Amino acid sequence: MLGLNMSKDLARKILAPSRTIAFRHRSTAHIKEDYIDRTNNVVQSPFSGVVVPKLNVSDYIWRNSDRWKHWPAVTCAVTGRSFSFCEARAAAERLGIALPATLGLRQGDVVGVVMPNMPEYAITFLGLASAGIIVSPANPLYTAEELARQFENCGAKAVVTTPEHFTKVQEALSKVPGGGGPIVVTTGGPEGNDIFSLDELMEREFSRRTPRFDRPDPDSIVALPYSSGTTGLPKGVVILHRNMVANLCQLEHPNVLSFPPYGAPQDVTVGVLPFFHIYGLNGLLNISLSIGRHTITIPKFEPKVFASIFTKYKPSVLALVPPLVMYLTQSELVTSSDLSRVRFISCGAAPATKSLIEQFMIKANCPDLDFREGYGLTETSCAATFRPSWSGDDKIGSCGLPVSLTEVKVVDEQGQALPLGQTGELWLRGPQVMQGYFRNEKATKETLTDDGWLMTGDIAYLDNDGYVFIVDRLKELIKVKGLQVSPTELEGILRKMDGVADVAVLGVPDQRAGEVPKAFVVVKEGSTIAENDVAAFVEARVAEFKRLAGGVKFIKEIPKNAAGKILRKNLKSLL
Repeated sequence: MLGLNMSKDLARKILAPSRTIAFRHRSTAHIKEDYIDRTNNVVQSPFSGVVVPKLNVSDYIWRNSDRWKHWPAVTCAVTGRSFSFCEARAAAERLGIALPATLGLRQGDVVGVVMPNMPEYAITFLGLASAGIIVSPANPLYTAEELARQFENCGAKAVVTTPEHFTKVQEALSKVPGGGGPIVVTTGGPEGNDIFSLDELMEREFSRRTPRFDRPDPDSIVALPYSSGTTGLPKGVVILHRNMVANLCQLEHPNVLSFPPYGAPQDVTVGVLPFFHIYGLNGLLNISLSIGRHTITIPKFEPKVFASIFTKYKPSVLALVPPLVMYLTQSELVTSSDLSRVRFISCGAAPATKSLIEQFMIKANCPDLDFREGYGLTETSCAATFRPSWSGDDKIGSCGLPVSLTEVKVVDEQGQALPLGQTGELWLRGPQVMQGYFRNEKATKETLTDDGWLMTGDIAYLDNDGYVFIVDRLKELIKVKGLQVSPTELEGILRKMDGVADVAVLGVPDQRAGEVPKAFVVVKEGSTIAENDVAAFVEARVAEFKRLAGGVKFIKEIPKNAAGKILRKNLKSLL
């Protein structure tokens, strides 16, 4: 039931896939019919196979940029700073020469990037990628301690940041054994030894005699984003150029993305998803640059700024997570009229309920709006499944079918594939899957099988048409507004607190954030600490989204099995 006062006929019209606008790629001509192997219980991609070129990420993204070189590529919603495609490409190429030459970097070195969403993020990432420098994006909301752990683990040789985060980055580098390392800062940053201006490096001209690196090999590493995987502390995810390029090709398949009609204005999208997250980086920023979209960046989510983008720039394409869908549905700042030009929405990072999608579609009141969900992980360079253009109303709430060159199956506890309709752990395999976890062979073996299957840690079932429906999470991590929070990390912090004998953290439902962390604490005998002391201890040491917004509960004992593993399901009964 829709749960709203409207006729079934109107609801059916609003929720039905578009049949009135002839988008360029609406046909089913690119579909394979026999994509379900019912003997082995494996669902292959129904999308025709894409050809993945042997290119590095930078060359792939800029391959068609001459076709729209004078179009705007990235614009900041706050400052208005903007780059056309030819300006962005030229700046990235100059930066790819200047950074190694100035900082003494070599191909294969790692550079941390601690920046909010801004036009310079695209230039920094593609400039480093063009030189064969590995990018390790970090959340700018992280504390110095959190950044230091990532910098130390990935071996960052330098960091690119903004003036607002400079002091924190400098403190983080001082905590890394061996300390120091050059810092590159955007406009208005401090001056000093080992501090360089990003703007100056982007504008620097070089002679032909200036040493240049060879273009990076597609089989070399392009990025080290951090993910908690199925369990434990955040780990560096090894993504090769060819992994990221493969996923861009998969996303650009005719039945995945919706392209504008011939002769239509340039598509505009909102860069609100954080670029340090793989969804924001590859599934929003990179794909937009690759196909000529204009991305309006927003450094941090501010309701009035976000709403103003719809009025001023009239976005036609949105990449969202469920909390943003809920915000757009409930916000009075964004009206149905503001959503009138939006024709395509992709939603991922966490499951969106059918009722939420229906309520959003009712507010948008546009029968031609194409709302589709997908599923992916940092470990898949972004997308693994996507609800295709031909899917009907009965598939709303599904995260779709495997993208091109990808296959999925649902397995039992022994790793045996289950028949369609049965619930188990989702496994997938494809060219976009990571190579493993950086300097962590144990975690890699626990996540990747010898024949290339990625164990996702998500509980799902496949319906009779092969569509994936996520129903639960086997892995321990908590998703706060689509961002990963590791219970193990928070537990490790709390075990250092005086008065804490034992602790367990799990995610609890939250209407706006999806989930938030809650701590169950065993207090040492004689200790006088209170629940708010525990929350404050964590608050001082982590980014805001990791705080114990779900509260703190004192209990007598943490339930564990014979091996000492926390039984989180037992804790849920105490909620």
